[in-house]
Amino acid sequence: MLTRSIDFIDPFALTIEEKIFRAAKRACIVFAIAALMLTALDLADIRSVENAADMIQNNRQRFVDLPNLIRKGIQSIAIAAPSPYATAMIPRGEIAVTGSTRRTAIEPRITSDASPVAELAAARYLDAVEVAMESPPALTKFEPPLVAAPAPALMILASADPAPLQLPPITPVSLPMSAALPLDMVPLPRPAPGAPPPSPAELLHLEGKAYDKAERCLANAIYFEARSEPVSGQIAVAQVVMNRAFSGFYPNDVCGVVYQNAYRHLACQFTFACDGKSKAINERGAWARANRIAKQTLDGQLYVAAVGPSTHYHAVYVHPNWVREMRKMARYGIHNFYRPIAWGNGAEEPVWGTAALAQNKKK
Repeated sequence: MLTRSIDFIDPFALTIEEKIFRAAKRACIVFAIAALMLTALDLADIRSVENAADMIQNNRQRFVDLPNLIRKGIQSIAIAAPSPYATAMIPRGEIAVTGSTRRTAIEPRITSDASPVAELAAARYLDAVEVAMESPPALTKFEPPLVAAPAPALMILASADPAPLQLPPITPVSLPMSAALPLDMVPLPRPAPGAPPPSPAELLHLEGKAYDKAERCLANAIYFEARSEPVSGQIAVAQVVMNRAFSGFYPNDVCGVVYQNAYRHLACQFTFACDGKSKAINERGAWARANRIAKQTLDGQLYVAAVGPSTHYHAVYVHPNWVREMRKMARYGIHNFYRPIAWGNGAEEPVWGTAALAQNKKK
């Protein structure tokens, strides 16, 4: 077996001139750094030059031998890095060549008596370089066989034919039209957090003359029942009237709630409606404020969260018997506001204004 080494020239290797230039550049940088250090030491009053001269004087013999040591070190350093090479194994003896276009009718036999150079020269029908560059089987890099990844589970579409996949047929299941869910079981979407809830006027379908009549009745209740109260107390009275209209236990219109049992003397729901006193409006400012509160309440702009679903109230200087069956909700001015215990907490009652927006955002 003939072994030959073939050198490869690295096209990216540095030339001799480039290496010398790089070495000189590094030496200049080293000398510049050394000069800066010496300058800094002199500024710090450190006599480095004098100390170095004393050291050289004391070690003169060592410095005399220093050039010889440097020369020996340079000689031992290789200027160029060794070129990469490859070792090719050329078989000796009888060679069987297949697929060669320069093959003769009678294949010559290469004997082992000649030298390796003569053997290569005798193989005229072969390309010596191709033979040298062929990698022997022992030098071939072993690559492990690729293992196929497990195939993912097949997804069966509704329109796919299961016959080619050799899968059991899928029996379609259909519900009859009579099995549709009833409407009361279908969940309704929640209102959007930023959507305004319906106003009391929208819930009671008040428009035109009906709206004006309801506004006048509500303004009368505010004026005659709480015109001397703070604004929050007047809004609370208007809210009680609206809560009664939505409760289902009183008439479902504003005027019907305000004037319920007005024909019974001192036995009506709101005292001003059956006390027999004059209903003349003498305080124009209080009347204008009552009308403004009535309109804003019907439009859903005013709501007192503390009063909530209250449906009853009384002045603090009276003590009615029905208070024992009530849950106190709040107090504004001289009025206490209640809701019957038997009617629950009123969570299902309508809420409007900013309080309703806050409830929608919490959901």
